Amino acid sequence: MRELLKSKARRIELVLALVLFLAEGFLYLTFRSTELNMFRLYEHAGPWVNSLREWGSSLNMPYWVRYNLPDGLWLLSYLLLVDAIWNRFDKMSCVWYLIMPAIAFGSELAQVWWGLTGTADMMDFVCYAGAVAVTLIVVYSKNYIRKRIAAYA
Repeated sequence: MRELLKSKARRIELVLALVLFLAEGFLYLTFRSTELNMFRLYEHAGPWVNSLREWGSSLNMPYWVRYNLPDGLWLLSYLLLVDAIWNRFDKMSCVWYLIMPAIAFGSELAQVWWGLTGTADMMDFVCYAGAVAVTLIVVYSKNYIRKRIAAYA
């Protein structure tokens, strides 16, 4: 764990992954249906969840922010966490980078073609693709900076 926290870039990625995960959870708690299994955890949490949901119902949020963005934030959070942990892209880390995007995109395709439970939505694809694109930019930027620093050293 100490090694993981040595690099400033890795610490930033870990904090960003946590913030994105919390933002995604906030959006789910505020706007999503209480029929989701996750709400069973909050049945005894007290009135704060209901207050949050009442406040959220007064907001005029776009549909995609309520229903699609949380999925993209979750995937981006996961990918940044993987990048912070592995801190490189090789054969072994590739499995960890690709497993959740494959599940995310695969579940959407399964909803379209095989009737998997859920609602297939093109904006889910867009948010997943955005998460992958941001991760690629972060990984590329970190590698570019590393090479520039090594060239001057």
